[in-house]
Amino acid sequence: MKNTRLTLLLLMLLTCSFIIASPIIRIEGKLVESGKKIPIEFADIILCKKGETTAIAHVYSEQDGHFALSDIQHGEYDLMVRLVGYDIYNHSPIVLTPATTILDIGIIELVPLETELAEVVIEAEKKQVIYKLDKRIISGSNNLMSAGGTAIDILENTPSIRIDANGDLTFRGSSGFMVFIDGQPSLLKGSQALQQIPASIIENIEIITTPSARNDTDGDAGIINIITKRNGLQGLNGIVNTYGSTVLSNGADFLIMGQNKKLQWNLAGYWNQPIRKSNFEQDKTTIVDGITTTSHSEGPRGSKNYHYGVRGGMNYKLTNTTLNLGLEIGYNKFTRDGDLNYIETKLDASGIIEKSENNSRDNYDLHSTINQGNIGFDHKFNKDGHKLSGNFMLAYEGDALEYFQSDLFDENNVRQQGHRAWEKEVRWTVRGNLDYVIPYSKTGKLEAGYQYFSYLEDGDYKMKFWDPAKKEFYWRDDIYNTFYFQRGIHSVYTMASQSFNDFEIQGGLRGEHTHQVLCSSKDWANREKNYFEVYPSVHMGYTLPKDQRITASYSYRINRPELFFMEPYITYRDYYTAEIGNPDIRPEYIHSFELNYKKNLNEHVLATSLFYRSRKDKIERLRVPYEAGVTLDSMANVGNDQSMGIELNAQLKACRGWNINVNGNVYYYKVENKFKLDAKNETSTNYDITINNLIDVHKYTRVQLDGNFVGPSVTTQGRSDSFWFINLAVRQQLHPKLMSILSFRDILNTARYKSDITTADLQSVTHIRPKYPVIMLTLSYTFNNFKKKSNDSRDNRDLFEGTGY
Repeated sequence: MKNTRLTLLLLMLLTCSFIIASPIIRIEGKLVESGKKIPIEFADIILCKKGETTAIAHVYSEQDGHFALSDIQHGEYDLMVRLVGYDIYNHSPIVLTPATTILDIGIIELVPLETELAEVVIEAEKKQVIYKLDKRIISGSNNLMSAGGTAIDILENTPSIRIDANGDLTFRGSSGFMVFIDGQPSLLKGSQALQQIPASIIENIEIITTPSARNDTDGDAGIINIITKRNGLQGLNGIVNTYGSTVLSNGADFLIMGQNKKLQWNLAGYWNQPIRKSNFEQDKTTIVDGITTTSHSEGPRGSKNYHYGVRGGMNYKLTNTTLNLGLEIGYNKFTRDGDLNYIETKLDASGIIEKSENNSRDNYDLHSTINQGNIGFDHKFNKDGHKLSGNFMLAYEGDALEYFQSDLFDENNVRQQGHRAWEKEVRWTVRGNLDYVIPYSKTGKLEAGYQYFSYLEDGDYKMKFWDPAKKEFYWRDDIYNTFYFQRGIHSVYTMASQSFNDFEIQGGLRGEHTHQVLCSSKDWANREKNYFEVYPSVHMGYTLPKDQRITASYSYRINRPELFFMEPYITYRDYYTAEIGNPDIRPEYIHSFELNYKKNLNEHVLATSLFYRSRKDKIERLRVPYEAGVTLDSMANVGNDQSMGIELNAQLKACRGWNINVNGNVYYYKVENKFKLDAKNETSTNYDITINNLIDVHKYTRVQLDGNFVGPSVTTQGRSDSFWFINLAVRQQLHPKLMSILSFRDILNTARYKSDITTADLQSVTHIRPKYPVIMLTLSYTFNNFKKKSNDSRDNRDLFEGTGY
């Protein structure tokens, strides 16, 4: 069956490759803002037959302002260009004769409806979500709640995105996604990568849920690519942002850009200290060797992260070749702490054998310095898209240390137990790729490329425990462990794409050979793996009459386990919660299908997505009793899971000055559980909804009010309950170059997080709530002619802390 599917896909690619396109007509041009010559992206370009109102072709302008309408028949047409905040542009008539092949309209200047304070005030709002053939693009400028936040805050306004009590992001129930910055992979993974990117430097975020064969295959939920801001103006321009909150979160960042005819450069710096504070409560029952231990714990939990860094880059344009260079130096630190009071009771068949009250104090610190550089080129053989590009990236993470500390005190504040643990690491990442694109017709092209990726980590782990008799710490030689991990991946891909009138198709194959080595001073944990896999992808799109668009896609992917999933030694989150890796963890394999429909209704946009994902060997954290009152977490392949659902997005204009964005999703989730004794599968119907209101109450004042409902969900061992909260934000123009945003997060203090785990010998119920609503003030200042685009979304980062306990 697998070979048959592969053969069909190869035949499809070969068929697309040798299509000889019939003569076609193409209309092209470029959009810029009148008076400033700034390229305009995401504007609607609509073509109708002369005298009619039904669209026969529709495209969005690209990042550089260019657009192209392909495969048009000869005749007379009307062209309309529209974007909220700009005057509508009409070009009529357009006459195409059989002798016409390409009609270049040239530069079209769109006139802003309002120009006063245009340097800072957003008059031309982007659509919240733009749907393209193989990705969706989330605008960084549609929610005031992202002020002072990070990439997570912008993404949180996306259907099927959830932020849990630790500030970690999941998409359609999965945390397995890759993070890229301007097309380059981030050294940090998942939510950690998103948490260290300031929202103020983000232009757009691309969500690629069914990546094509040209993309890396890791990540079951796909790829999140952060597009940072760029400025098309000549000279020196920039922006500075600073913020602070009632939980003492604070930060500042800046972005400076310069450009002349051939050279464009940018320099960005950031200093970001997000803080979360929560009240934690947990009831836990464990059964070990006939002894039942029940405990009730409560107290404060919090986290404080530190992100400091500078990144810069430059592009130098030659006649047909662009050279680029990028450098980044940064420091990332993730900390958390807890101070919990425990009431513990131990029972056996005869009754209560012990009862005690203790205080558990724990601290965690993970930090590293980052040094990363990349160099690349982009050579264009002609203007039709025939090009060769390449890039090489090298990164080194030094001073990498993961530190755990946990102590247990009695009611007299005398230490009864305790431990300290240190994990020191050195990390190297290498990535090089070469990509080639050649058009074989005016609407078709072939792509091919090669990539090498290597990740290496070398370190050791040591731990010491408290001796109550000697009242001193001693080293545990049996726990000491050295480790070496290296994963190398060679990848090749080929793709073909073709357009036929209103129909587009793209298909590709990617082959990857993976070599992985895990060495440990614990001989039983040594592993070496070699395997080769083929990953197909297919994307199709069709433009329907009356400004409708439908796309369908399929992608086969892998989610390779991270090193910390496999580390064969015990660590402790607190005295009662231990963790250990599993060196035999297997990769996840994922089939993803998606069907999207979009309809423009004048100034409104309606979009819906149907999706289905099937995952084999799902990786999840499992919790089991370890010692009396102590649980042990480990990663395991718990079985298979499926999710199927629908996402809805409505971008509505209620009236002049009032925009409403509604995001909702409903999906069915099922886990085929291999770890429950009764073999019972876990199922749930998950649903979320967000209503975002943006109201211009004055020429220089905007108010935002959100309502958020997060529905329940299930895991392999339990479930989490639903919760809701309301946010409020006010943006005020203080000066032509100075803007302030005051936000109130969870203003009614209704956010609650509740989860439970139930197995034959373990029951755990956890309650977390934020200490108080978070109030944040952000100030933004622009200088020279920098065109500010605000960065908007919500942030649950400050809501909870402690879900992993």
